[in-house]
Amino acid sequence: MSEVFDLLLAGGTVLNPATGVNQKLDVGVTGDRVTAIQADLRRANARKVLDVAGCYLTPCLIDFHVHSYWGVNPYGCNLDALCLATGVTTAMDAGSAGPVNFPGFRKLVHEQSRTRMLGFVALAQHGVLNEPGELLDLGFADSDGAAQTVSDNRDIGIGIKVRLHKKAIGQNSRAALRLAIQSSEASRTPIMVHVGDTAISMEEIVDTLRAGDVVTHCYTPKKPSIIDDSGKLLPQVRKAKERGVVFDVGHASGHLDFDLVRRAIGEGLSPDVISSDLHGRMKQPGFGIVGDLLTTLTKFLPLGLSLDQIIAACTLTPARVIGWQDRIGSLEVGREADIAVLQIINEPTKLHDSVGKEMTVNQRIAARWTIRRGELFPGKG
Repeated sequence: MSEVFDLLLAGGTVLNPATGVNQKLDVGVTGDRVTAIQADLRRANARKVLDVAGCYLTPCLIDFHVHSYWGVNPYGCNLDALCLATGVTTAMDAGSAGPVNFPGFRKLVHEQSRTRMLGFVALAQHGVLNEPGELLDLGFADSDGAAQTVSDNRDIGIGIKVRLHKKAIGQNSRAALRLAIQSSEASRTPIMVHVGDTAISMEEIVDTLRAGDVVTHCYTPKKPSIIDDSGKLLPQVRKAKERGVVFDVGHASGHLDFDLVRRAIGEGLSPDVISSDLHGRMKQPGFGIVGDLLTTLTKFLPLGLSLDQIIAACTLTPARVIGWQDRIGSLEVGREADIAVLQIINEPTKLHDSVGKEMTVNQRIAARWTIRRGELFPGKG
């Protein structure tokens, strides 16, 4: 007897960088699991059939850098509904909580969200702040506490976050980076390092990082940059990339420069991870120039990446960075049914970077549907 599916996604193209699949296949879902991926599954065997012809079926997207600790942290915002409308079922908070308030992140965000909300634990006891910066007084750094918090929360704690820009940390960059690495080593997780307007050089930062550590805001126009004054990629950045340091977009309001991206990609530094850095302090309505993760992904089509590369940068690679590739980031039989139904929309779309540049493109990436644990959510188109 043939298996009966609760949901059949019929007529689409499965695009799964984790397994190298890019072909027209149907996907069957039973309960909260993917139970079949093959051509021409019988529609009569499904309780609900969704015709997704012309769409890509991908692993659900991972937004690797957001701030979702809403109502508590000044950067936090409630992202649950937006994630599920844009193909995102896993979002990673980038240090909105530290050792003293991570239990609140678990209770108020992780447990209350349908999106899988994970978190980098801030080196600063209380998480990232705006005024004053969280580590202007280095006494608020808690390397041991951050490591212990990750160790006590292995199901949602995924690494250590430290911001090195001067507004957050003043002249304490070198000491804070050292403490973050100590915390990372103790917790056996990567660190995410916020760059741009730092008191120490980009060369020193990337030379200090180890394989698996993350440079976020890698295309920031703020100095010191990954690009030198002549437009060339710094040799130390190239070496860091080669030894496995991870470069994450982390768009936000101030950290994407189209020209810098083109130069860096031309020099061999494509992003490993593409993330939005959506947060609650963006001054423009609707998250301004960032919009959402899909808008950020769309920007990399005209900047030189293929759709396969873009999808890998928000599924497979971020899952690998945190060591969760056996749980998320791939569309396979037996896995949890977290699936994005994406479509390339052919229409003129204006896109903006952080330094006032605009480009009009003729294609954008949109979400038709998001499936989270087998539950269907409509996309915002």
